[in-house]
Amino acid sequence: MTEPEDRIAAIVYEVGEMIHRRLGPGLYESVYRDILAYELEKRGFAVRIEVPVPLVWDELRFDRTYAADILVEELVVVEVKAVAEKHPIHKAQALTHTRLLEKRLGLVVNFGLVTFKQGFQRAANGLPE
Repeated sequence: MTEPEDRIAAIVYEVGEMIHRRLGPGLYESVYRDILAYELEKRGFAVRIEVPVPLVWDELRFDRTYAADILVEELVVVEVKAVAEKHPIHKAQALTHTRLLEKRLGLVVNFGLVTFKQGFQRAANGLPE
């Protein structure tokens, strides 16, 4: 049986690829983020952007240290990039946000590469890669 996160990931990939085909690389990350969120909402998904990622260390609490770019259906964290190189830190950042938000799947969608497939990565926290 397919996990709901996997179904969401497949739609995020499909929508991201469509956006990349139409616009190509070279725009601001925020443009891709907003269009991706809009297209997911059009498909009936609950979407939040710039979701605060709280960090707790002993008695210290940092409520707005970081923000996840997109949270889909309160299940999948999506980190949007628009850079010309794929870097391991992008996946690590997505995984950190996924863990701190206590979700099972994060995605990196980088619109800055030649093909969308090159910039799509899963960051699993309890699901298969």
